[in-house]
Amino acid sequence: MKVVGGFNGKYTNTLDAKNRVFVPAAYRHKLGTEFIITRGEDQNLYLYPMEAWEEFEEKIKTLQTSRQNYRAIIRHYFANAVTCSLDSQGRFVIPQELKDWAGLTKEVLFAGVDTKVEIWDPQKYEEVTSSYDINEILDSLPINLP
Repeated sequence: MKVVGGFNGKYTNTLDAKNRVFVPAAYRHKLGTEFIITRGEDQNLYLYPMEAWEEFEEKIKTLQTSRQNYRAIIRHYFANAVTCSLDSQGRFVIPQELKDWAGLTKEVLFAGVDTKVEIWDPQKYEEVTSSYDINEILDSLPINLP
């Protein structure tokens, strides 16, 4: 499935006692019934539609495994990647190890970021996104964004 238009927006849902969470309806069609969940970089998780994951895999495969830092990158994503499926109600199970790593408890924030969806503890998301000045970052870019 080709991700058309990418993912955007933020949604919050509740994690149940069995580590199941509803995928926001706005993301279900683009995400598909099977997708990959893995670690992100900021104590968050990434959800990739299968096609986007395969494109990501191709990029990662270009890294030379003879370099220690590249091996660490490969391990970070691939050793923690799990294939997930939606149940008939639009939920999936977040693996316990990934849930613990991301510090997820009750509320789960989904943030659409182009070709993937980030999953966050809402408080951690607020801490990270309020820690930078977007205007400074935009000013440092070699292009103008609207």
